[in-house]
Amino acid sequence: MKLTFSELSKSLEAERIDISYRKQLAPPQVQVVTKTLKVIPERFKKIYFHAGRFAAGDRDSLAVEAWAAYEEEENL
Repeated sequence: MKLTFSELSKSLEAERIDISYRKQLAPPQVQVVTKTLKVIPERFKKIYFHAGRFAAGDRDSLAVEAWAAYEEEENL
């Protein structure tokens, strides 16, 4: 379908002044409840991160210390 110039102009103008985005959306019908099940301390996050680096092959002092702490925590 080929539009004439005036039809094209009218459609572009309608698109330009479109304010449908201002309409408020319907409120959600489902209420989402989030709750934290388990909080992992930052200390353990760092140990596991650096121990993982050690397991991947890194042998810097931080990785070695973290691996030792990991073995101690996990009783390996």
